[in-house]
Amino acid sequence: MSKAIREHYKHYSEDFRLRMLSEYYDSGMSIYAFAKKHGIDRGTLLRWTKTHESEKVSLPLQSESGEDDMANRGKDSYKDENAQLKKRIKELEKALEFSRLETLARDMMIDKAEDYYDISIRKKSGAK
Repeated sequence: MSKAIREHYKHYSEDFRLRMLSEYYDSGMSIYAFAKKHGIDRGTLLRWTKTHESEKVSLPLQSESGEDDMANRGKDSYKDENAQLKKRIKELEKALEFSRLETLARDMMIDKAEDYYDISIRKKSGAK
C-alpha cells in the first residue's frame, strides 16, 4: 500500500469508537447523518456497529457489589439507574421494531414471489 493511501485511512482508538457508538445509539440519528455530523466515514461507522454488536452488555438489574444496599442508596443512584433502564428500554424497543420490519419485509417478498411465479413457497403445516 502506498504512503498516500495509508495516510488517507484514519485510525481511531477503541475508546473513541465505543464513545461514538454509544453516542450514535443514544442519538437515534441515521448512520449517514451521525457520520456526517462527526466527520466519520459512513462505512467505518457501519463496520463498528457490526463488530461491536455482539459485545453489547446488558445493564445489570441488581448491583453486583454488596455495598450498594437498598437502605444505603441515595436519590442520585436511583435516578442514574432509572436513566440507564430507560435508555435500555429505548434500545430494546428500537431493536424490536427493526425485527418487526424485517419480518414484514420478508413476508411481503414471499407473497410477491408466490404471486409472480404462481407457486407456493411457504411450508404447509401438514407437510412431512
